[in-house]
Amino acid sequence: MTQPEDYDLVILGDGTGSTLAAWTFAAEGKRVAVIERRYFGGSCPNIACLPSKNIIHSAKVASYFRRSKEFGIHDGGFQIDMEGVCDRKRMMVAGLKPGLSRQFPNRGSGVHSGSRTVRSSANA
Repeated sequence: MTQPEDYDLVILGDGTGSTLAAWTFAAEGKRVAVIERRYFGGSCPNIACLPSKNIIHSAKVASYFRRSKEFGIHDGGFQIDMEGVCDRKRMMVAGLKPGLSRQFPNRGSGVHSGSRTVRSSANA
């Protein structure tokens, strides 16, 4: 078992508000830890906002292609490959993760995956 670590502030969950709080307190010289069980960056870049917009963009492209004759473009038909659409979305999310987790140490905060034994200095 690892030794407990001391922090001035421990934040559970990494969403937009948590990130801002962690960076603000770290900039004030506080030792901050963010513990995220699953989604670094919160749900928006991982399962909600950005992945949804990625899939919606693919739907828009398909709509434009379907309506191509309106734009003077004649096609020989097309087919939507949902596996390809989902792969594109997964690659986008995977590309975001390293950047999201690297931001914390760069701003003076620690980020931990899962659960660890941490102790706030206020309770020490």
